[in-house]
Amino acid sequence: MRKEVSMIGRSFGFVALFAALAATAEARDITGEMAYRERIALDDSAQLVIELRGPTGPVAEARIETGGRQVPLPFTLVAPDGGAYTLQGAIFVGGRAEWLSAPMAVPEGEGALDLGMVPLMRHVAMGFSTQMDCGGTPVEVGFVDDMARLRVGGETFDLKPVPSGSGAKFSDGATPETVFWSKGNAAMVTLKGADLPECAPVIAPSLLPVTLRGNEPGWRLDLSETGYIYTAQSGAEEKGVLPEAVATREGARFDLTPRLSVVVGRAICHDTMTGMPYPMTATLTADGTALNGCGGVPTDLLAGSWTVDELHGAALPEEAEVTMAFDAAEGRVFGKSACNRYNGSFTLSGEGLSFGPAAGTMMACPEELMKVEQTFLRGLETVSRFDIGADGRLELVAGDTVLLRARR
Repeated sequence: MRKEVSMIGRSFGFVALFAALAATAEARDITGEMAYRERIALDDSAQLVIELRGPTGPVAEARIETGGRQVPLPFTLVAPDGGAYTLQGAIFVGGRAEWLSAPMAVPEGEGALDLGMVPLMRHVAMGFSTQMDCGGTPVEVGFVDDMARLRVGGETFDLKPVPSGSGAKFSDGATPETVFWSKGNAAMVTLKGADLPECAPVIAPSLLPVTLRGNEPGWRLDLSETGYIYTAQSGAEEKGVLPEAVATREGARFDLTPRLSVVVGRAICHDTMTGMPYPMTATLTADGTALNGCGGVPTDLLAGSWTVDELHGAALPEEAEVTMAFDAAEGRVFGKSACNRYNGSFTLSGEGLSFGPAAGTMMACPEELMKVEQTFLRGLETVSRFDIGADGRLELVAGDTVLLRARR
């Protein structure tokens, strides 16, 4: 067995470092059925998508063309091993999620697993209601009136409809051109003249439930499938049934009462008191006064895998691979530190972001890679906060200095 040592002079347990190895590597069939209670017929073009996720993102998926079949819809998904995962399903029509299940825990174990009936709920869409994967490039697209708005890599493109022989085609009319062309549940994207691989819709995080907050004056708004609770700075509360969302160019608008409405959008928002980044913006209008705020959970911005491409303002050597995978549920971070693999903890609180001491394997590497590794690991211990740049990259900050930048 490979020897394990503490890194940069700090001790730390190694149990989590190879926890994934404890699960059997044998593939596992996961079966079940997806259904909803409403008596609404599915379109013949509907597609059922089942996604299996681990701490750092999707590990397996199944795409099933319904071909006119109605719920309940059976599914089979092959998990890569017997580890613990989360399963979620969605039904897409025309590339848009119409029905969505809540994430379901798949317990660790061996042998086939039947989940039985998995309930689907009506999907509450935002203005940017569809997320797609184009050969590894994440894309967001939303539709308001007859316009489309495309987001790729931190850039936003407003597109107008143009004639096409099939499907729905939108263009910015620029040179070089940016195009979104949907055909059923798939799409083609041309980004500034460069064609991306075919795009397929992926299951996006559900908007609800969500908590929105603002400062000066302070307010809070909790939205869920069952209703809303608005709390003013005075402490007074208003409750009611959540109305249907109205798509806007900014996101989704909820007209709660004649005097109270809110617009929620998926964009980076910074708390005005702490500077903490949040995944959603919110504009609450109460008695004609607009109040800004943020929503969602900051850990959602960290969760998943990142590749470091800049350390202390300089690009990494081509042969240096430094990665960070955040397991938000367990408060763990792990990856490759240019030479060795590492594992540690992180804490995200109202005070900011901090990392615990990291541990990892002990391997000899070229001196240049060892220097990168030491700089990276020592730097993690100085981190005080994080941000998401305009280009979508993760920024880890120590004091007022950006220690590193990483991309998805």
